[in-house]
Amino acid sequence: MRRFILLTLLLVILSALAAEKIDLNTATLNEILTLPITEQQAQDIYNYREYIAFFESVYELRKIESIDQETLLKLKPLVRISHYTDLDDAELRREEIAYLLERLGSNEGSQEGTSDVWEDYLITPRNVNRMFFSDLLNFPNVSPQDAAAVRNRIANQDTITSWRDLRTTDGASYYGMRNLRNYVYYTEPPVSDQLFFDYQFKYSDAPPEEAEEEAELTQEASSMDNRLQDDYEPEIMNKLRIRYGSAWKAGMMVFNRKGEEQLYDRTAQEMWEDGKFFVGYEDYQPWLFDSYLKVYVGNYRATYGEGLVMENTDFYSSRKTGMGFSKRITGIIGDLSRSREYALRGGAFEWKTDKFNVTGFISYDKKDAVVYDSNGDGMFGGDEDESMDNRDMVFSYITVNQRPDGDSVEKLGSENLAVVRDALEETVIGTHLEYSPFIGTHVGFTAYEARYNRYFYVPSTLEELEEVVLGDPEADAEKVKIPDSEILGLYSSYTDDYKRDYRRVYGIDYGTTLDFLSIQGEYAELETDGSFTKIGDDPHAMLTSAYTQFDNLNFMALYRNYDLDFDNPYGRGFSEHEKFDDTMFDKYDYILTNTDLVYMYLNSAQAQAEEGVYLETRYQFNKYLTITRAYLDIWERKCDARRSVRFQGELEFKPFHQLRIRPKFKHQVNRYDDYLDRAVSTTDEYTIQIRTFLSKRDFFQLEYRYNQVEMPSYPYLTNDPTPNEDSIIEGTTLIHGDFINVDYTHYFTDDFKVKGAFMFWDGHGISHWDWEDMEIDFMGERGYKYWFAIQDRISKNIWLSLKYKYKKYKAKVLDVREWDNTEYDAEVDNATVENDVQAIRLQLDWKF
Repeated sequence: MRRFILLTLLLVILSALAAEKIDLNTATLNEILTLPITEQQAQDIYNYREYIAFFESVYELRKIESIDQETLLKLKPLVRISHYTDLDDAELRREEIAYLLERLGSNEGSQEGTSDVWEDYLITPRNVNRMFFSDLLNFPNVSPQDAAAVRNRIANQDTITSWRDLRTTDGASYYGMRNLRNYVYYTEPPVSDQLFFDYQFKYSDAPPEEAEEEAELTQEASSMDNRLQDDYEPEIMNKLRIRYGSAWKAGMMVFNRKGEEQLYDRTAQEMWEDGKFFVGYEDYQPWLFDSYLKVYVGNYRATYGEGLVMENTDFYSSRKTGMGFSKRITGIIGDLSRSREYALRGGAFEWKTDKFNVTGFISYDKKDAVVYDSNGDGMFGGDEDESMDNRDMVFSYITVNQRPDGDSVEKLGSENLAVVRDALEETVIGTHLEYSPFIGTHVGFTAYEARYNRYFYVPSTLEELEEVVLGDPEADAEKVKIPDSEILGLYSSYTDDYKRDYRRVYGIDYGTTLDFLSIQGEYAELETDGSFTKIGDDPHAMLTSAYTQFDNLNFMALYRNYDLDFDNPYGRGFSEHEKFDDTMFDKYDYILTNTDLVYMYLNSAQAQAEEGVYLETRYQFNKYLTITRAYLDIWERKCDARRSVRFQGELEFKPFHQLRIRPKFKHQVNRYDDYLDRAVSTTDEYTIQIRTFLSKRDFFQLEYRYNQVEMPSYPYLTNDPTPNEDSIIEGTTLIHGDFINVDYTHYFTDDFKVKGAFMFWDGHGISHWDWEDMEIDFMGERGYKYWFAIQDRISKNIWLSLKYKYKKYKAKVLDVREWDNTEYDAEVDNATVENDVQAIRLQLDWKF
């Protein structure tokens, strides 16, 4: 009986094996030959799969010439088609997170270098069980509480082995863990020896910003005249990044901004000097006290604490809290962003354990600067053979959109100042030391010294400043206001008290996490004539914040206080406005001795000197109603003691998942403490957005916005321009405007989509703004605009984005008038009253 049962089982198994269908996507040639077809037909099936494509259905056999309908019907019950891919682990991740890669690849400005790092982690994640608190905190939307919760779990020998473990970590938010899961593995990565290439090409022929056009009109002899014409050169960027696993990294980038010479017009030496490159190594070192080591040579970014001592980017970001979407990646990373003026080039290392962090960096680079004609020879620069005391002195760093040509320039419409390319040689030596006694708590010390080949000199009084900066000091002195005292706060290394060739900044940062509460901050000083060992006797800046996190509620309170003469070119602290806002560099560029000085404000990256309290919250009442963001900021501007208050609140109503209704209100009052002051202005903004999320990730949004500003009346704007006539101004002036916008996204396939918008606006004195894809666009007073972007993944490794924009608008009419019988020779170009703008932007990403 036993033999009979075994024999029966054997026959059943053999019958099942005999009846098993052959998988055409995995079968060998010999297996295919067992089918009732000819040898040639079997060879054709095998070749099709190997050299053309895997089969998605049995009916694709008809694409093979030798397979007719009769053969197909004969094979159909004998074969099967499995889902098969030849993608490796990294390529599979690229498929799964293509939407994140697309978003990161489009980021620009202050997020550009940060996005490169996050993109690397998406493809080659690190083991979350070997990451330190600061590493976890560097990921988007991961709060200090989230990072501390993960580290505490690992410290308790509870290894995280899956997304389920990560999500159920006690004390961590679901939102933070959902964002973190795309960037980490739970074991050692399987692609440690794989080579990756990322190439990115960007082209943009968008015209210069409206502010640049106005600056050019106001002075006939402006140095911008020969660089901002209708035939300006477009902006082009080429960037290549190479990685070997997750440890070895390298990259290079060459680019030119609008109006600058193209790459093919540059010599190899110029591309080397103006481009960017780096080679880096970073990996876990179990033999070195279980540490993580980074070493970079070339261009790198260094960021610590709250950005008061060191954060080297050219781009300003208002209200940058370091939480949520306004993250700072602290530590050393390779830099292929378009930051140029404040780029660091040299070498850096970072050695980090669970308790200690030791970093050192050194950089040598040449910086563009505003230079005095100190020698009175009509030349700016060109005297490097002279002694330090005989060289032309420097007024300040400056970031211009179109750099001057050559190493030195002659006078450019200025008797005193000119922007000179690579005028300042800067050598930076810095360090960061940090101790963490327990998880979530640290104390750090950051310091750097920048040495120069020229002295910095800034006038000490407004009267002296007028003689240096104004084109006609006697006629325009009345336009110099109290806010211009901020210019006097620039750093001088050549004063009556001392003469030095360096700038030295140092500070202490700290942070601790206690359950649902985290506290962090930084204190920094700029050394002038005080003592290194005494706190508070030099210009200083401080910032401290507290952040609470619950399941449905986040709340932040932040206090900052920056001295007026704390001039740290590498400081990027939280603020409402950038440096020189409301000064002559902002409001009265047409009276300057050289209108290039307007870039001191337009491209300022530093925070304005402020003291204030900022409160921000997010609260979800239920699944239908959420305060997505609400904040209140009360601050005082140090240059003129103007006190301001700003409130913004946004509420989201979600009756069902596919529909969101978002009303938003913003209210700001400048000089709220004295309503009789001439500087009082009140701004109100009302916005309503209706968003719909359609099938297949399609998106449609309708937005309406109304702005109004009550401001003082100004004689030169509202009165008859007759010279020497008395003007009595009473009351206030109301300016207002409307804005209506439609945004849409349509997916034709999973890889091919079109997104765009069209809008109309009418501003009576107000200039509107718009977040256009990943760019911000400032419009004129009245007009319309439409744009669309075609985005397609044209192959497994190539992404293409092509954007077209058309804008027709009326700009402000520039009325150059005579005051006190003073004649201006500037000619107003009336063609700028109405503007037609057409622009093309092309981006190509090749990842393999």
